[in-house]
Amino acid sequence: MSDRSASQRRQQLHARLRQLILMRETGPKRPAWHAERMRLIWRLHDELRQAEAEATSEERETLLDGPA
Repeated sequence: MSDRSASQRRQQLHARLRQLILMRETGPKRPAWHAERMRLIWRLHDELRQAEAEATSEERETLLDGPA
């Protein structure tokens, strides 16, 4: 993943996290709202886990390739 796309990915995840926090603070407290919020939480968890795995994979590739 290029530096630019990695930076863009971090920005997207940060925006989703901010959205999740705002949902907690401002949303109507209905069951459907809570269900959507929980789906967002789990989607964000999955995306964070995937981003971490990609970063770890890139670090390994860099270490295996050695200095250029």
